[in-house]
Amino acid sequence: MKEKVFVSWSGGKDSYLALLKAQEQGLDIQYLLNFIGHEGRSMSHGLSEEILRKQAAALGIPLVMEQVSWGTYEEGFRSAVNRFSSKGLTGGVFGDINIVEHREWVQNMCGKMGLAAHLPLWGMEEEDVITELVARDAQLLIVSIDKTSLPQDWLGQKVNEDFLLACKAAGISPCGERGEYHTLVVGGPLFKTPLEVKHQGIYETDKTCFLQLSI
Repeated sequence: MKEKVFVSWSGGKDSYLALLKAQEQGLDIQYLLNFIGHEGRSMSHGLSEEILRKQAAALGIPLVMEQVSWGTYEEGFRSAVNRFSSKGLTGGVFGDINIVEHREWVQNMCGKMGLAAHLPLWGMEEEDVITELVARDAQLLIVSIDKTSLPQDWLGQKVNEDFLLACKAAGISPCGERGEYHTLVVGGPLFKTPLEVKHQGIYETDKTCFLQLSI
């Protein structure tokens, strides 16, 4: 019998490749789990609930959203995982690549709650993550950029080989592992139909530019 799991879901490239690999490894994906802030946007990526629900529908996987703040993130994680455990799920899938403290947090939390932590991307070279996604025809829309890392002109464009070269030239993480940029997956394997979004402009915080999107 396949192990029933959830995928920790940002809507972006790392969680998407983790989903693909987890499915190929024989795990039974039951839910996507996303954490959303009190302002109605996902943590870090700044994506609206509407867009994330449309994305999940396009993938055909139920989405569970847990409202948290950075101060209540751990509490929200526990709450969601307890509900999953009551439904027979025994593991979670996470898209971490190389940040040790992230892996340790995930493994520690899952261990305390009796869950297996699956990290199918762990140890991959960051450039290989991008290369594999592009080779598999994943459509990755750049939705946020750290102002100190990359030109704002990349907002709204797709991740491709030229973008990978731009990251190398800027001396930043090819996968944006320190928040240099974030993506929204709008098409590729597992999508029943592409996710169509409209660009409604840009909004900014002190450090980050976000692409304003609507369906």
